[in-house]
Order: sequence, then C-alpha cells, then structure tokens
Amino acid sequence: MEKLKIKATAEAAAILFGFFVFGILLSFLFDEATAELFRLLLLEWGAFPMLCAIVGGVVSSKNGFMPVYGICSAAIFVPFMFLFFETNWALVIAYGLFGLLGSLFGHWLYKKEVKRIEEGKPKKRRKSIIFSMFDRYDTKKYK
Repeated sequence: MEKLKIKATAEAAAILFGFFVFGILLSFLFDEATAELFRLLLLEWGAFPMLCAIVGGVVSSKNGFMPVYGICSAAIFVPFMFLFFETNWALVIAYGLFGLLGSLFGHWLYKKEVKRIEEGKPKKRRKSIIFSMFDRYDTKKYK
C-alpha cells in the first residue's frame, strides 16, 4: 500500500474534484448558451486537462510517483460527463494520461530534490508566488 500512496492520491483527487465542481458551479452563473460554451471550451478541452497535470505534478513533487492518480483523474470526469457533456471516452483517457504525465513530472522533481538532499545541499525554501509579490513589505530585511 505504501507504493500506491493512497493518502497523497486521495488528497490530489480531492483537490481536482473541488476545482472541477467549482468550475461547474461557476458555469451556472451564465446564461445557457454561454454556460455551455464555458463548459465545452474551458472545462472539457482547456482547463481541466491542464489542471489534472498541474495538480498531479505538484502533489507528486512532494510525495513521489502516484501510479493510481491517472485513473483517479479520469474517473473524476466520468460522472460529470454524463450530466453536463457529451459522452466522449477519448477525453476520459486523455485526462488520465494528462494526470499520469503530471505525476511523472512531479516524480522527476521529487527525485531531483532527493538527490540534492543526499549530496548534502540544504533543502530549498520555496516561497509561493503570492508571498513573493509582497516580499518588498517584509520588515525583517530592513532591520
């Protein structure tokens, strides 16, 4: 069970599910034609496949390779496919592949960081983009 990394995969799948539900709920704010266009272009063909890869990459860079994540990212789309989209199983496979590719990229970053630590180099401190934007207001560097 340790090799499957069920906890990390569930965490990534929950994040992905939350983003997708938020996108569907956001589409209800528009009129019917705009909502359908939003769902088709942004969720079905645009943002959701990239989001599968990004979430898989970020979580895998912290936990290593997650082999089940590709299946989870494809399975998340299936109930929504029957409710809001046309039935297209090729997209389900594409979402699974995007999730798997993101997980592989995150695993590569994870191995790179492990190698740095094994060589004795200190662990990199990463700031998020939002905190780095407000870095000029950090009072510690002025003391």
